Amino acid sequence: MALILTIGIEMISKAGFNQRNVTIVALSLTVGIGFTSGTEANIGHIFPQIIQDVFAGNCVAVVFVVSIILSLVLPKDMDIKKIK
Repeated sequence: MALILTIGIEMISKAGFNQRNVTIVALSLTVGIGFTSGTEANIGHIFPQIIQDVFAGNCVAVVFVVSIILSLVLPKDMDIKKIK
């Protein structure tokens, strides 16, 4: 898991730490950690069985799916503009 995190941080640093990339990383990790914590609390029964089988205890898969969705949905230009 540490190797995956290290490689991910390296990829982000190569892509640049702009507002869009930081938002995608933060939301993906938050949802991934929250989802795996939720499965430990046994709330997975509210999801269909296929979702439970794929994502239960596998935060990497959750983070991957959420990051792909966010990169498709979020606008390309999210930088905060300074008002003069």
